Amino acid sequence: MPKPDVSKMGYNPANFAYWIGEEPWVPGYSVYYAISFYNARTKVESARSDWWGPKSDPKKLYGGFGLIRIPTDPTGQATARRIWRKFTEQQEKVIHEIPDNVTTKYQDDVR
Repeated sequence: MPKPDVSKMGYNPANFAYWIGEEPWVPGYSVYYAISFYNARTKVESARSDWWGPKSDPKKLYGGFGLIRIPTDPTGQATARRIWRKFTEQQEKVIHEIPDNVTTKYQDDVR
């Protein structure tokens, strides 16, 4: 499977998830996202995309981005996509698995 290209990924500036104040969503946070393609039948995962970010809420009020234009697998091998998140100086982790190769939006729910 190809490596996802996040160069066109973005976010909806009107769609943040949570009031800032609780770690790691504190004023001045820097968050990064990456995508991987996954095939549930073969249990094969692509290389992870480059990191998209760093991003922070320009109003410094909210965390959790409403991601848009999440890449899809052009080869059609992926049955799902995994969304990875990391904060500056923290370990990355999978925060969600989109169970298809069609959906291009995801609301980070800040867990």
